[in-house]
Amino acid sequence: MNLWKHLRDLLAYLSPDPSLSPRAARKHVAVVTVLLAVAAIGGAVVLTPSDRTHTDIWQSLRQTLSKRAQVDLFDDFSEGLDAWSGPGIESWSYDDNGFVNPGALSLFAPSMRLSNYDLDALVQIEAKGLGLVFRAVSSHTYQVAKLVTEGSSSMPSLAVSRYTMIAGQPSRAVLTRYPERFPADTLYRVHLEIRDDNFSLYIQGKLVDSWTDPRLQWGGVGLICSPGERARVAWIRASYHTDSLGRMCSLLSSMF
Repeated sequence: MNLWKHLRDLLAYLSPDPSLSPRAARKHVAVVTVLLAVAAIGGAVVLTPSDRTHTDIWQSLRQTLSKRAQVDLFDDFSEGLDAWSGPGIESWSYDDNGFVNPGALSLFAPSMRLSNYDLDALVQIEAKGLGLVFRAVSSHTYQVAKLVTEGSSSMPSLAVSRYTMIAGQPSRAVLTRYPERFPADTLYRVHLEIRDDNFSLYIQGKLVDSWTDPRLQWGGVGLICSPGERARVAWIRASYHTDSLGRMCSLLSSMF
């Protein structure tokens, strides 16, 4: 008897308010469907009857959708540099092919509130190195994975130097050498997975380095070339939850 009562209460809790318009009722059903999918996949959402107001319920639905929604921020620099912020942007330029040549540090403004994400970029090192910045809280506090080429031959060696900048003070750099050599004009596909305190860096699809660092828990992406360094960047992307469920949650989030 108690089981049937709980089921009736749960169905009443999930059902749309009779006062809602047909359009709003359809939105409610769609949201509940996605939330049940989230619960089934993650096991983290438990829906139980309560005395909360409809305002509280809708707020909870919005928050759950927002946490699981897709993030997909892409820039190929074809529309200018308005999405990039910081005094360093004045030193940036374009080459004849439309690639951007980064200079002093500049940050990708739409990414600044992210926490966990994948950072992908297609880059070429023309002289010495290029820094990929991530978990950037500001232009003085961030993490860096710098691609460094060494040697003047047509097949220079490649290494990654990573460090953390806190209030303008860099930590000791950790250097990891890539096991292969590539032609000097190689376009490198860089992929960095950022998950809480854990980081994994891939170049050309091969794992180069993985590490743990709890110092910065959120922050956006950026690019930097120090004096004497020169690079070309075709595009950069910060993304997360790009599966079907993430896309659906993103769509529903935009409806409220």
